[in-house]
Amino acid sequence: MSSDTEPASGLTLRGRMGFLLRDSALYGSAAAISKAFGLITFPILARHFSVAEYGVLDYFLTFASLLAVLMIFGQDSAVARYFYEYTQRDERRQVISQSLVFQLAGVAVIAPVLWLLAERMSAMLVAAEQTSRATDLLRLVVLMLPFQVLINFSQNLLKWTFDRTRFLTISLGMTLFQASGIVIAVMLFDASIREVLLVSLGTNVIFGMLGLLFVRKWLVWPRNLRYLREMLPFAVPLGVICVAGAFAPTLERTLTDRLLGTTDLGLYAAGTKVALIVGLVVGAFQTAWGPFSLSIYRQPDAAQTYNQVLRLFALGICVFVLGLTLVGGLIIQVLASDRYSGAAIIVFPIAMGIAVQATSWITEIGIGLSKRSHLNLYPYLVSLAISLGAILILAPAIGLFGVGLGVLLGHLAKAVVASWLAQRAYPISWSYKPVALMMTATISVGLMAVLIGERFGAGLHAVVLAASIPIIGVAGWQLLFTSQERGTMTAIAFRRLVCILRRA
Repeated sequence: MSSDTEPASGLTLRGRMGFLLRDSALYGSAAAISKAFGLITFPILARHFSVAEYGVLDYFLTFASLLAVLMIFGQDSAVARYFYEYTQRDERRQVISQSLVFQLAGVAVIAPVLWLLAERMSAMLVAAEQTSRATDLLRLVVLMLPFQVLINFSQNLLKWTFDRTRFLTISLGMTLFQASGIVIAVMLFDASIREVLLVSLGTNVIFGMLGLLFVRKWLVWPRNLRYLREMLPFAVPLGVICVAGAFAPTLERTLTDRLLGTTDLGLYAAGTKVALIVGLVVGAFQTAWGPFSLSIYRQPDAAQTYNQVLRLFALGICVFVLGLTLVGGLIIQVLASDRYSGAAIIVFPIAMGIAVQATSWITEIGIGLSKRSHLNLYPYLVSLAISLGAILILAPAIGLFGVGLGVLLGHLAKAVVASWLAQRAYPISWSYKPVALMMTATISVGLMAVLIGERFGAGLHAVVLAASIPIIGVAGWQLLFTSQERGTMTAIAFRRLVCILRRA
C-alpha cells in the first residue's frame, strides 16, 4: 500500500495511536468549526431578519442538508470502507470514480424532477402564504445539490488520503468564505432570504469545483460497475440511516410551521442554534471516543474502561446541559435580541436530547463491534415515530415546548432501543442503573425549572437551575464513582493542574 495514503502503516502501536489521536483532533476540530457555521452566522441573520423570516431561511438550509444526504445515500461510508479493501492504486481509483458517478447520476435524475415539482413541494413543506416565495427558494436549494455532493466527496477523499492541507482548505475555507459573504450581503446590500441562499449557492459552486480540482488525480473513467455493485449492499442500510437522521430536523421544522406558525419556526431555529453548543462538545468527544473505544475492545478490562468513560461523560454532559440552560436565555438575547426570547424554552429539551443521544453512543458500541450496522436503522425509525407522535400531540397543547419535548422523547427512545440491540448483539457488562438515575434526575430538574420559569418568571427559573447544578454535580460524583475511583481521578486532576501551573 502506498505510504502517501497510509502514513501510519510503518509505526509501532503506540505511534499509531498518537497518529490517530492527532488526526482525530485535527479532522474533528475542522468538522466542529464547519458544523458551527450556523452558530457563527446566527447573530447576524437573526438580527437582520424578522423571527418568521429567519425561521424560513433556517428551514430551507436544513432541507438542503437533507437533500444532500439523500443524494450521497451512504456512499461516503462505503468508499471509506472499500478504499482500503484494495491495494492497487488503479483499483482504488475505480472505487472512487464509480461512487462519484453514481452520486452525480442520482443528482442528474432527481434534481430536474425537484425543479419541475418545486411549486407542489413548496405547498407541502410550508404554510400556504409562503408558497410562492418558497418555490423560488426551493429551486435555489436544488441548484446547490451537485456542488454539495462534490464538496462532501472531496472532503472525505482528502481525509482518507491524509491530504491535510487541502482538507483544511476546503473545510475551513468554505466556512470562512460563506460567513464573510453573508456578512457583506447583509451589512452592505440589505440581503433578502433569496440573496443569502444565493451566497450559499455561490460558495458551494466555488468550493465544489475546488474540491474536484484537489482530487482530480484519483478520478478516472469507470470501466464497469463492478466495484459499485460491491459497495451498494454496504451503502444502502447506511444511506437509509443517514437519511432518517437528516430527515428528523426537517420533520421537526415542518411540524412546527404547520402546527404553530412561521414565527414559532423562527424561535425553534434560534433555540436549536444555542443547543448546538452541546453538539459541538459532543462532536469533540465522539471524535476521540471512536478510535479509543475500538483500540481497546479486545483488552480484558475493556468493559471496566467503557463504564468509567460512560459515567464520567454522563456526569459532565448533564452538568454542562444545565449550565447552558441557565444562560441560554441570555445567550439568545445577546446574540439575537429580545425578539427571540421565547426560544429559551426549548434550549433544555433540545440540548438534553443531544446529551442523551451522545451518551447512548457509548452504550451502543456493541453494534459496531458486532459489525451488524443494519441494527442502527431500527432505533432511528423508532425515534422518528416517537418524535412525530409526541409533537403532534404536545405542540397543539403546550406550544413550542411541546416540540422540544417531542424531540427529547425521540432521543430517549432511540437511546433505549439502540442500547438494548447493542447488548443483544455484543454483550458488555454495563452499569446502567446509576447513569440512568443521573440522567433521569437531570431531565426532571431541567423540566421542572422550565415549568417554574413559565409560571413564576425567569428569576425563579435561574435560581432553581443555579441551585441544581452543584447538587447534581456532587450527587452524581457520589453516585457514579466509588471512593477509590474518586480518589484516583482527583489525584490525576491535581497532577495535571500542577503540571499546567508549572508550565505557565
